[in-house]
Amino acid sequence: VPSTPPHPPPRFPTGRIGVAAVTAGPGVTNTVTAVKNAQMAESPLLLIGGAAATLQKGRGALQDIDQLSLFKTLCKTCISVRTVRDIVPALRKAIVTAQLGTPGPVFVELPIDVLYPFHVVEKEIGGTKSARGLRGKMVRWYLQNYIRNLFAGAWEPQDMSPLPVQMPMATEDEVGF
Repeated sequence: VPSTPPHPPPRFPTGRIGVAAVTAGPGVTNTVTAVKNAQMAESPLLLIGGAAATLQKGRGALQDIDQLSLFKTLCKTCISVRTVRDIVPALRKAIVTAQLGTPGPVFVELPIDVLYPFHVVEKEIGGTKSARGLRGKMVRWYLQNYIRNLFAGAWEPQDMSPLPVQMPMATEDEVGF
C-alpha cells in the first residue's frame, strides 16, 4: 500500500520577516528565484543588496546593473538609498511594506558609499588637497560637496523604536461560523 505524503504544515503569519543581505551584481541576481518564491508564497522578505557607489552609477562601474528594474515586478517596493541619513527610514518603510496587506518581498539597494564610514569615503573620493587650475578646483569642490550631502544628517537621532507587528486575523464570516 503506497503511503500518502505528509501534508504541509498550515501557513500562519508569524510576525517575522526574512532578511537576506547580498553583494552587488551577481549576488543580487542570484536571488531572483528565491525572491520569486517569496512573492508566490506571500512571505515577507527584506532583500538588502549592495550597489556601486552613487557617483559611479550608470558609468560602467564594477557590478553596476539596474537592480531596481530587475526586482520591480517581483517586489512590493524597490528602494535605492542615496544618503546615509536615509538608511534607517528606508529599511523601516521596506519592513512595513513587506508585512502590510498581502505579505511579500521588498528590495533595498545600498550603494557602497552609504555603507562606508565618513573618513573612508572622504579619503577615497574627497579629491586631492592641491587641486590645480579652475577645473581641478571645481572638481574638488563638487566632490567635497557630494560627501557633505552624502553624510548630512547622518548623526541626527532617528526613530529606532520597534515596528508594530500587525497580524491579520480572520473574521467570523471568513472562518464560516
